[in-house]
Amino acid sequence: MLVTFLGLVSASILPTVSLVIGSLSSSGRSVMKIDELAQELSRAVHTLFSILGLVAAVVALLMVIAVVPDTPWRLPYFLIQVPDAARRALQSLALLFAVAATLEAVKIPRILARVLAIKKDIAIFEARKALADKSPSDADVRQMFPKKEGFGKTIPLDSLRS
Repeated sequence: MLVTFLGLVSASILPTVSLVIGSLSSSGRSVMKIDELAQELSRAVHTLFSILGLVAAVVALLMVIAVVPDTPWRLPYFLIQVPDAARRALQSLALLFAVAATLEAVKIPRILARVLAIKKDIAIFEARKALADKSPSDADVRQMFPKKEGFGKTIPLDSLRS
């Protein structure tokens, strides 16, 4: 079951990497946001490839475990026999790599959440820019709504009573 799970993880990593790399484009974005997005996507790609490497190590160790013969090992200068020492050592190493891959995989949701936040900032920036480009200027508004002569003139109250 572990090999099947690790195979599914491995098969999903490379398409994810290509999607992550494809999400970086420069249309209408600020240089600072492009840099932030590139850093986050770079972190995501690095994490995904480290997970792939760890999964590959686990699969390789599991393959080796399958072919290691059951021979008792004698420790020198001791009368202790460990019947499955090599197999157990490889199993422990495989478990260590599987745990490391899982710990690396925990980083992916945080990185993708950060990428989503940056993309949201970029979308807001682009929407504001488009709105500013389409909205009329102050001069256009004044021309659309002309004011009569004397509009907004201050008149003292004393002049109104007489």
